[in-house]
Amino acid sequence: MSKTIKLGFDSASVAKALRELQEYQDWLRDKANDLIAELIGRGLDDVSVSFMTAEYKGPRDDITYDIEDRGDGVYAIIVNGVTAVIIEFGAGVTRGYGHPQADEFGFGPGTFPGQTHAMDPNGWYLPKSKGGGHTDGNPPSKTMYNEAKKLREQLAEIAMEVFKK
Repeated sequence: MSKTIKLGFDSASVAKALRELQEYQDWLRDKANDLIAELIGRGLDDVSVSFMTAEYKGPRDDITYDIEDRGDGVYAIIVNGVTAVIIEFGAGVTRGYGHPQADEFGFGPGTFPGQTHAMDPNGWYLPKSKGGGHTDGNPPSKTMYNEAKKLREQLAEIAMEVFKK
């Protein structure tokens, strides 16, 4: 929305211009909140689908999603659960490499506490409680990494959609 505010040289005109400025400021704030909600909604939808469909043999019942308000209009999608970490960063020496932020966050093959088979190129057998069967790990899904990149790339387009409504 473009806005033109006309200002005369009398107190009534100044008062009217101030009201119009306040209305415009309120509209901008509301649209910024709409944009935040749209980004959170799209991001949460995409990451929840990606975590549920990513290559991984075990159960996914420990994955939870939260929205964290970090103040000043900054929000974060938080994905919790050991399974989420394994899916995001990968597992196993054979297939678990390739996440661009693995070193930054301290994850990747051989970093899981108490692991005993991550560095075995022949893989390992999962207990029945974890889905059972043989695995040689899984590739990193890069779900959070890719979603953040996608939302950054689409930000201007999404903002245009929101601000035109």
